Amino acid sequence: MPLTVNHKKCLKSGQCTYMHPALFQEGGDGYPIVLIPEPTDDQRTDADDAIELCPVSAISWENGNR
Repeated sequence: MPLTVNHKKCLKSGQCTYMHPALFQEGGDGYPIVLIPEPTDDQRTDADDAIELCPVSAISWENGNR
C-alpha cells in the first residue's frame, strides 16, 4: 500500500520533509514529494511517524490502512 500526500489538504508545513528526508522531499511548488511510496519494514516506522506529525493529516497509506 503506497504512502501518499493529499495536496488539497497539505499546508506545506515541511514537517515530513524536515523530520523524514529519506521519505519526503520538498517539490518546486512547496508540496512534499514521496520519495519511497512503498517503504520497507524498517522505514514504515518513519512513515507512520510522518503520518502522525502532519498537522492536517494529509499523509496516509493509500487504502487508509497500515
